[in-house]
This record gives sequence, C-alpha cells and structure tokens, in this order.
Amino acid sequence: MFKINDHIYVVDFQGFEYPHCNCLLVKDDINCLLDNSPGKDDLEYLSKLPIDIIINSHGHIDHYLCNERFSYSKIYMHQADQAITQSADKYLEAFGLKMLTQNPVLQQLYLNSVKYCTTMIDDTISEGQIINLGSTKIQVLHLPGHSPGHCGFLFPDKGFIFTADIDISSFGPWYANLNSSITDYAQSIERIIAMKPDFIISGHGEALIKDNLPHKLTNYRDIIFARQERIIELLYRGYHSLYDLARQCPIYIKFPRPQEVFFIYEQVMILAHLRYMEERGQLIREADRYYLKDGIRPAKSYSV
Repeated sequence: MFKINDHIYVVDFQGFEYPHCNCLLVKDDINCLLDNSPGKDDLEYLSKLPIDIIINSHGHIDHYLCNERFSYSKIYMHQADQAITQSADKYLEAFGLKMLTQNPVLQQLYLNSVKYCTTMIDDTISEGQIINLGSTKIQVLHLPGHSPGHCGFLFPDKGFIFTADIDISSFGPWYANLNSSITDYAQSIERIIAMKPDFIISGHGEALIKDNLPHKLTNYRDIIFARQERIIELLYRGYHSLYDLARQCPIYIKFPRPQEVFFIYEQVMILAHLRYMEERGQLIREADRYYLKDGIRPAKSYSV
C-alpha cells in the first residue's frame, strides 16, 4: 500500500494473480474503496476500517471478490454489469462457457477456479456522476469495452484516473466476454488519452503509471489491431471456422493453464474481432464459417 495524498491510498497487489486486483482507498468524511479484491494482508487491514461505500469498477469477480467481508458497506456498480454478479449461469454465459461448451464439469471447474460468488449491490453508478466524499471528489467515467458496464474514476482535483481493467498490461486489452466490444474498448482508451491525466492507477500489475503515459496507452490500444492483422492473415491462409482460428492462437500465442478455459477465452476474443470486421464490411459469414471480402488482404505476414 502506498500514499497518493493525505486522503488517497493505493492498495496495490504485486503482479498478476487471479482473482486479485489493485484497489484504491479514500479516507475522508466518507470512506470509500474502489474495487475490492486485495491480497490477504491488505484485506485484513481494510476489514478493520469503517468503509462506508465500495464502488466496483465492473462485474468481474477479481474486482468484487471481497465485498461479502464488508456487510456494513454500501456497494455501487454500473447497471450494465450487475446481472453477472447475481447469477453463476449469467456469469458463465457472459464468459462464453454456455455457448462454447456444454460440459458441466468444465463449467463448475471454471466457477471454482475463479472463486465465483454473488455480491449485494445497493445502487448504480453512471457516466458523469460526481461522488463527494468530503475533501475528495470522484467523477464516474463509463469506459466500456472490457465489459459493457466497465467504469474508470477521475479525481478531477488530483489530476489522475483509476482506469481499472484498462491496465496497460503487456498482454494488452482483454475482451473475452460475449458482450465485450473492440470498438468501445479502443474508444475508451482514446478517451483517456484525450483527457491527458498526470498519471493513472491501473487495476492490475504496476499500479501507478506516469512516464510516457500517452505512448503506453497508444501501444496498449494498438495490440488490438496487431491481433486483428494476425486474424486476417489466418483467414487469408484458409482458416475459416472459429474453432480452427482459435487453434492457431492469434490472441494468447501460447495457451496458459488451464488450457480448456483459455481456449474458450481465445474463441470469444476472436469472435469479437470477427464481429468488428463484419461491422466494417470486411467479412462475410456463411453459417459457422468466415471469409474475407474481396480486396481485404493482410497488411503483412505474421508468425502464428
């Protein structure tokens, strides 16, 4: 944990370990926690504080895992993400485990591995909403793409944004929900760039990012388009079904374990690219097969 100012503290979680994230603690007239999946030691510390409100950036378990430890706190989340926090079936559906597998053992393995639980939600947050905590004010930024209800939080008097899962990771943007959107994700990143914050607090990995921030955000966004080119290359080479495309691993390059789960993530993210291309008239779909329209060619060759 480290201090931004007398009221704001970053509860950072070193590295990437699911289901944990970096959180932000505001100690003010109203005590507030932004996201709530800290490590064990930080959780013990936070659970002893009078946390008045918890604001979850979105409805993924690695951002609300510990809500149940704060039964006295009022919990907020954007309406668009609330359904998946109330139902395991809805969560499985969003992550592609209903559409892409009918294996109940794998579905239960997934729920167990991510430590799925439901959470109480008391109220919603929405774009532009100002949350007044006393000396500290927070403005809600609806930044969809990662999920439809994904939000960031601007501290207008302090010059920084808590960007949650716009996390500047080396992997790049993650959009493995069936209702994720590449268009929205890219626009959300570009919105942050245009706002010119002094620094950001990321939801995963290195918490405070300041140096070369516009360049890092741009490179992070452009990972989307590098993936797009790899998928175009595969389509051009004759891989036309979602399954065959995913076996070539253009997103993850190499599947982490458990491979069965990451193969589903791979398919869902490729599907987001295929939808993106369809929207732009670059692709024709025939049943479960996808073909490039005439004139669409890879920009360059990729090793996949």
